[in-house]
Amino acid sequence: MVVNVFISAVTTDTLSRKEAVAWVNNLLKSHFTKVEEMASGAAYCQLTHLLFANSINLRKVKFNPRSEPDILTNWKVLTTAWKDLGIDKPVDVEKMKKAKFQDNMEFLQWFYKFFNANLVGDAEDYDAVGARFNEDLPALKGSSGARPAVAAVRPTAAPVAKPKAVAPAAAPNAAAKASVAPTVRNGTRPAPATSAGTRRSEPSQNEELLKQEIEKQKSLATDWETMAKEMESEREFYYSMLQRVEGLVHEAEELKSTTIDVEALKAVLYQSNEEGEHEVEATENGADSSQLRDALQANLDDTDTF
Repeated sequence: MVVNVFISAVTTDTLSRKEAVAWVNNLLKSHFTKVEEMASGAAYCQLTHLLFANSINLRKVKFNPRSEPDILTNWKVLTTAWKDLGIDKPVDVEKMKKAKFQDNMEFLQWFYKFFNANLVGDAEDYDAVGARFNEDLPALKGSSGARPAVAAVRPTAAPVAKPKAVAPAAAPNAAAKASVAPTVRNGTRPAPATSAGTRRSEPSQNEELLKQEIEKQKSLATDWETMAKEMESEREFYYSMLQRVEGLVHEAEELKSTTIDVEALKAVLYQSNEEGEHEVEATENGADSSQLRDALQANLDDTDTF
């Protein structure tokens, strides 16, 4: 018997973004790095297979879809199985397949609660990798593709080596010249030819340029990584703020009140970011206040589907 659950964006068992990804990876022995990757629907198919044995034929699931039709196939397989099981959760596939963070995060929060409400036995006994036929989820980048190219070059290398066998014939002449050169002055060998010296200096210059380019790219990568972390932190901060405001709204609804505690609302709106990198500006900045109000209203509208 399926236990259907309903969830708002604010609950006591809400997971953070990192906790949600870690939870999925632990159950499926996968290596997701962000919530948006759940948009393919493949992970939900296997989690349903884990929860309700033989409820889904995993051979129909595209664990690493290459196109939008593959993604739609995964969601169709999932929703069909859910209908047969009696799960009445509506799924907005058009929103999910766009891989937007908020849509996928809210859906994953719901599924986390649904999973815990219906889990029977120990999930650790489930062979996740074997169940999906030893396929990586998602596929590791750069894990294959270079080996065939190397194998293709080797057969052509053997014929080329045969003409080189003639090269030793020229060696006696070079050896004769070399045997005369050492007796030029005081029985010592002369300095190497200038061409050799030039060849040695060129690699050192190239190495220096390569090192400079590597350092430049490392610096750029560090800047981008820092910028990405700051943006991620800010997004999490404002999303958390919306959740707390929504909590105040739900609290007012439960008390059947038509007003919200102004002081409590101000405490949420003016609270600083946990990492101390971003702070909410005062309400005299009209443009920022207007954007915040629009974001709050949009978030409240989205909760109607849950």
